[in-house]
Amino acid sequence: MDRSTSSIDSAGGSSASSGKRPTQCAIVRRAIENDIVTGVLPPGAQVDEDAIAQRFSVSRTPVREALLQLIESGLVKKSPRHPAVVAPLDVRRLIQSFEVMSELESLCARLAARRISAQERKELSALQQEADTALARADHDAVGRLGSRFHQKIWQATHNEVLIETVTRFAVGLTPFRLFQLKSEGRPGANNEDHQALLALILGGQSDEAATLMKRHVSVQGDVLADYISMAQSYKAG
Repeated sequence: MDRSTSSIDSAGGSSASSGKRPTQCAIVRRAIENDIVTGVLPPGAQVDEDAIAQRFSVSRTPVREALLQLIESGLVKKSPRHPAVVAPLDVRRLIQSFEVMSELESLCARLAARRISAQERKELSALQQEADTALARADHDAVGRLGSRFHQKIWQATHNEVLIETVTRFAVGLTPFRLFQLKSEGRPGANNEDHQALLALILGGQSDEAATLMKRHVSVQGDVLADYISMAQSYKAG
């Protein structure tokens, strides 16, 4: 389970919300992820290592580490002797991935409601309290990071190592798109309300209800995804 948690932290970039200073690699990776999902770097655009290193006043080492993580997540592609580029947007695969993720996390919520430990109850409640505070001060970046950790804590509360490893591996490529949805008006508050309800259901041992809500919560909202697809296609057309 330790290995799974470590993988989550390196992929999900949750160090800032756990009290640790984010590494240079994490800062660079988040910035590139944001550029990709907001269209600053459209599909096919070159990801210039030197320009990124200069932008963040860092050496090329953390930039290369960040790119390796982005390649692993599928957001960036790199062929031998060619520069890294933003991966083409595969809309069909993206939608299918969200369908699978909703089923995986629904199972996580069901098992967590049955198996969550006393310590995990405290930790999950504390994360939600932090998110409530962050939302109150309109710190939507923190809301997103804390929300990611909230989901990760639910995965861990399943006490099923195979499921934890599977959902962690699957989440790597979807995390930037899930955080992108929080940029839409009203989404941070709605997302946080779902988390409050999930917390109550899981702590109350209501496994069926928790599974149903989690599936609905994770399923990508059609209008938000359409915004991203439309934006990406307009960049490609331009």
